[in-house]
Amino acid sequence: MALRVEFDYAGRTYTVESRSINMWNVHMLAKMNDKMTIETDLRTKEKIFVTWSEVGVIRLVSAVDEKGFATD
Repeated sequence: MALRVEFDYAGRTYTVESRSINMWNVHMLAKMNDKMTIETDLRTKEKIFVTWSEVGVIRLVSAVDEKGFATD
């Protein structure tokens, strides 16, 4: 199950449900550091390219269990 995350970039807030992030922990996010993915902004429905290493802060939106997997 994908996680829903939110981040700010260039004065805008984006919310995506990324299939690339399937567990909420520092190791999973570190793996994303050198990746770029195509996501859909859930607020505007725009297709966006996300260069994860340029995103400074990622906020968790999904509910997760004690291991960091999405529960909703």
